[in-house]
Amino acid sequence: MGVEQVLKLGKRPLYALIAAIVGALVGWVAGPSAATIKPFGDVFIALLKFIVGPLVFVSIATAVTTVQSFKRLGKIFGGFLVYWFVFGLIAAIIGYTWANIIKPGLGVQLASKQIELAEVSVSQVLLSFIPNNPIKAFLELNTMQIIIMALLTGFAIALLGTTLPEEHNFLKKLFESLQALIYKIVDFILWYAPVGIFALMANLVGTVGAMGLASLAKMVFTQWAAYLTILLVVHPLFIMLILRVNPLQYWRKVYPAMLTAFVTQSSSATMPITLRVTKTLGVPDDAADVIIPLAATINMQAVAAEMPIYAVWAAQMYGAHLTVAHVAIALIMGVFGAAAVAGVPGGGIMIAAITLQTLGLPLDPVGWIAGIYVVIDMFNTMLNVTGDPLGVMFVSKFVLKEFDKQKFNAPPE
Repeated sequence: MGVEQVLKLGKRPLYALIAAIVGALVGWVAGPSAATIKPFGDVFIALLKFIVGPLVFVSIATAVTTVQSFKRLGKIFGGFLVYWFVFGLIAAIIGYTWANIIKPGLGVQLASKQIELAEVSVSQVLLSFIPNNPIKAFLELNTMQIIIMALLTGFAIALLGTTLPEEHNFLKKLFESLQALIYKIVDFILWYAPVGIFALMANLVGTVGAMGLASLAKMVFTQWAAYLTILLVVHPLFIMLILRVNPLQYWRKVYPAMLTAFVTQSSSATMPITLRVTKTLGVPDDAADVIIPLAATINMQAVAAEMPIYAVWAAQMYGAHLTVAHVAIALIMGVFGAAAVAGVPGGGIMIAAITLQTLGLPLDPVGWIAGIYVVIDMFNTMLNVTGDPLGVMFVSKFVLKEFDKQKFNAPPE
């Protein structure tokens, strides 16, 4: 994908990790006086808030414009969306469950008094998804309204392909160009990230102490627990009970993509390898050609699990009580927020900011997440990529009814 060439992280995740470690050491030595450099971290948070709205809108709208290529495969697209939503929701529930089992935020008090989140009902939440003022949605960073507008815009552009091809091509190219522009802005922000991460981590350790680092470590452990549950429990059960094939054979064939995803931390960069291994799984080539590029953009099962964990973690640290409606929002942000990550390294940091913003929680933890995100993102991306070929297999078996089990069981090429 062209956008992937625009955003290359290089050694910046390493720089961010070093900044987090140095910031923690400075905070440990300086103590409460480390709070004087917190404004540099606040700048990083402000930049994230500035870019997340346009990032979500343009990323999702651009992804949806690919619908125009589904002619015979219109039903494939619908079948894949069912798979994407169901697995995304399962992943989000698993993340939320592990967060409540491990309770990574307990024992840390980041607010002088309990933060009161706004009371919301499920009906209010559903109604709040409907945009009534496009400008206001961006000004208030109403993420779900931005997502709805992005979906409507993307589908409208896609449908123009049959009646107004010139306008369709112009708008599709425009959104691809806007996405490249936004990724370049993100590129600038990520160059500043080590400075902001250093300041936020120094402030965390200086004002809270070792408890803050312990809480951060527990949060990372919670992420890994959720990922392993999906990878070693949910996926094998799905492969054995639904697809009726051997999970070991599946992993034997897709491991090149899994390994590449682990190293590159990018679903999009891994996509050529994912596409190649998917075509060895007994699925029609055209189904793989259509679904894998889309899956690399929106099918982020690890991210779906990741976001509810952040919500519970932050709520526990700030003493905020999550109601049923807040939990529903966290789960929905896990499913739909994952679609906005767009398959690039570190994309989950942006969605973490959106999730906490949507729930009314402080954004300071986003800087801490960014500082250690590399240890989350390696396993995160590997899981995301592992789930993509499963979507193609599901559609091939139950929608197209063209799954070739004999080819699946053939030795890896």
